[in-house]
Amino acid sequence: MGDPAGIGPEVALKAALDSRVRRACCPVLVGPRDLWEEFAGAFKLKLNDVLMHDTYCPKFNIGPGRESAQTGRIAAESIIAAAVMALDNAVSGMATAPISKKALALAGYRQTAHTELLAELCGSGPCAMMFAAQKLKVTLATIHQPLAKVPGLITRQVILDKLSLTDAALKKLWGISQPRIVVLGLNPHAGEQGLLGREDMAIISPAVARAVKAGINAVGPVSAEAGFRSCQEGRTDALLAMYHDQGLLPLKVLGGATNVTLGLPFIRTSPDHGTATDIAWKNKADPEPMVRAVLLAARLSGKSGK
Repeated sequence: MGDPAGIGPEVALKAALDSRVRRACCPVLVGPRDLWEEFAGAFKLKLNDVLMHDTYCPKFNIGPGRESAQTGRIAAESIIAAAVMALDNAVSGMATAPISKKALALAGYRQTAHTELLAELCGSGPCAMMFAAQKLKVTLATIHQPLAKVPGLITRQVILDKLSLTDAALKKLWGISQPRIVVLGLNPHAGEQGLLGREDMAIISPAVARAVKAGINAVGPVSAEAGFRSCQEGRTDALLAMYHDQGLLPLKVLGGATNVTLGLPFIRTSPDHGTATDIAWKNKADPEPMVRAVLLAARLSGKSGK
């Protein structure tokens, strides 16, 4: 469902009813049944035979754009319920509508978003966010962190873990036998041999060397502009970006991508947009990114071995 104060219920409902989704899989809506039915009525949608998994909530006090502890709790409980279903093989994967970090915090969760919550719930070790578009696939070394903290979070082990996850996903899920991965530098021009920062020389370069010794076809660090150009020109299968906006800004300018969480024991995808509370409950949200997320989850689930 995502955060019910945002556009999550709208895009999820419209995706579940989309003919392309119905041909690809049997969608299951997860969240409070009463809310699903209320939203369907408001958007003049007929649920027909859409399956639901009800995360019961006895009383609602929500409104459009009004993020609260309750909306954060409803979103989190829906995520947890869907994850448990996936772990139990009751479903093949999950596609999550956008949630509010503020509402999640108000509800008492210390995890800042889906990825952190799911990683801790599954206890499956390192996880990563990959954003997949037609020509570009970008994994993030760090995700929802203040920019000032990023340099201290970039370690050789983090780089190696993210490269390993990316390499495995490209092979298993996308069928690329020898993936080519470019690692972006943290500093401008990848540090200019230490003139613009030493992290690229001291941390990223040795980590890439270790990955190459382990059999991963990786190069770097390189400047971000050179890395994205190599992807667009078909010379690279994926990039490893050091921080959130370094990886996502070009993707969104070029038309957006679908988020795939690497490292979980099941497939999880999501659209690359937020809760859009300014248009919540107005029947104006574009469901296409959510449709793409569900279709990708359905396609990848068939390759995940689950």
